[in-house]
Amino acid sequence: GSSRGHLLAGHQQRVSIATSANMGNSSATSCDALQDSIHGGLRRETSVDSEGSDSSCSSTASKSSNQPLEQFCGMVAPQDINKRFHWVPPKGWDTHARHLGISARNNLSWAGKAPVPQAPACGSWILPVSDKLSLRIARLRDKLLEAGWKVITSDPEVIERLGNKALLPEYARQIGMAEYLPEHFASPASARYPCILKPAKGEYGKKCFICQNIQDVVQRAPQGLAPKYVLQELVPGRVEYAVSLLVSYGKILGVVGTEYTYDREVYIWPNVEELGRVPFEVPADEVALMSRFLDQYDGILNFNYKVRPDGRLCIFEVNTRIGSDLGCDAPRETVRQLFEMLDSLRG
Repeated sequence: GSSRGHLLAGHQQRVSIATSANMGNSSATSCDALQDSIHGGLRRETSVDSEGSDSSCSSTASKSSNQPLEQFCGMVAPQDINKRFHWVPPKGWDTHARHLGISARNNLSWAGKAPVPQAPACGSWILPVSDKLSLRIARLRDKLLEAGWKVITSDPEVIERLGNKALLPEYARQIGMAEYLPEHFASPASARYPCILKPAKGEYGKKCFICQNIQDVVQRAPQGLAPKYVLQELVPGRVEYAVSLLVSYGKILGVVGTEYTYDREVYIWPNVEELGRVPFEVPADEVALMSRFLDQYDGILNFNYKVRPDGRLCIFEVNTRIGSDLGCDAPRETVRQLFEMLDSLRG
């Protein structure tokens, strides 16, 4: 296990987010009345939506196990529609969702546009696994509710101030938390090199670059930084943390921590070799610090960060969605408990 602990923590006190294996059993019974025979009814393909597919779970898991993961995405078989949790859009995570044993799927092909899909008769959660769908679910909340979906989301402006990498630093300054983010530079001339150039909106390390000088920045962002790019401090370190949170009206209810170790000090994921990952219990003071960002937030999200030599967190980004740490990497029993808690409290 990790030297930073193991498994789950609650806000200010460590609590298990679910203790009964039967929690939410009535929903599971109604939604699983049909035989779960997904293998026979789905077209096998790797899903790539307009933002690209997250290879973190599939490629990394394949490296460690030498066995490629099956991916069942794009087409939903009739017997696979009545499920309790639908993660959208398809990201190649359906095998991981199925292994939770809670009637979860990642194979509903909805790109976030109106008209919204009709929910299963039993009622089902629709939960984002991309930044784009996180914002679209927020904007289409009323229509999704009318279509019978269970939805946990926040106001669009709350999602944008956290998920947009250009808006997060300003929000952190407003709430007095800027010291827990990397230093951000207003222009290439004011930056300390090497530094990181990344899109204000983007996922999974796409179009992120280590820049050695002003010319590198200008070459990558010839139109300037704002509003499309951010330029930020490069923070070295082989160990990085992903912490997924279940938040209800600003209150943290469940925490799942994953610690990743890589083969070098300076990198941009996924262009680095993962040496290992372990679950860890998130210290209560770190959970309390993250809670400072979550006023008015409602839903699942994750924080990605390193810890500086002086012990301060350095939060690189906040993702207002199910991340690959929760969707693919964390122990399935731990993740199962978090989703059962969501369904029991808000279902």
